[in-house]
Amino acid sequence: MMPALINMSASVIMAIALSIAMIVMAILTWFFHDTKHRDLDDWIQYGFSGDTLRHVLIYYRSMGISMLVFYILFVVSCLFLQSDGIGLFVDSDNNPISAGPIGAALFGLDLVLRGGFFDIMEHFEISVTPILMDRSNQWFVIYCFVFRIYYGLTLIRIALSFVWIWARMRRVRRTLYGEVRQPRERSKRHGFRLRLRERLGGRKESEDN
Repeated sequence: MMPALINMSASVIMAIALSIAMIVMAILTWFFHDTKHRDLDDWIQYGFSGDTLRHVLIYYRSMGISMLVFYILFVVSCLFLQSDGIGLFVDSDNNPISAGPIGAALFGLDLVLRGGFFDIMEHFEISVTPILMDRSNQWFVIYCFVFRIYYGLTLIRIALSFVWIWARMRRVRRTLYGEVRQPRERSKRHGFRLRLRERLGGRKESEDN
């Protein structure tokens, strides 16, 4: 095991480390997400305010930053692997090609969108870039799959979480404002009844006189 690691280039070690980090982050996102949801539930239930919304936005911002960091690291990793002479990409005719920073960034974006939109891009054959992965390089195919599935799982969690938090905050707001409106409506009705009684009483007194 150790000789194999020693013989690996720095670019390959970086790719392996990045794959492990993405797998760990995907697992933490799914399990830590539930704990964070309970915290958000308490904030929304007992302290619905601007601070609550700020906590929610900070939570989503942290997830967005981690996704952006992994995207940048993946693109840098692809460029690093190419600099070591490892073939990663082919064109539509299956001819080996080398991608520059923009090409590698578009390739990474294509994987992100395929992970986020699942089979939509595959079904309609939509692609951001003509650059394709070299499928003869099996470990790079697995590397791209880990990157793609990380974004797929994370985006699913974000979408479900956003819908849940939005529905929860909407329900709490209805309950909160409903409780505020009811006493106001009752006081208005009570005041209207008092004024009506006073007017009716005044009319009776004038008729008696």
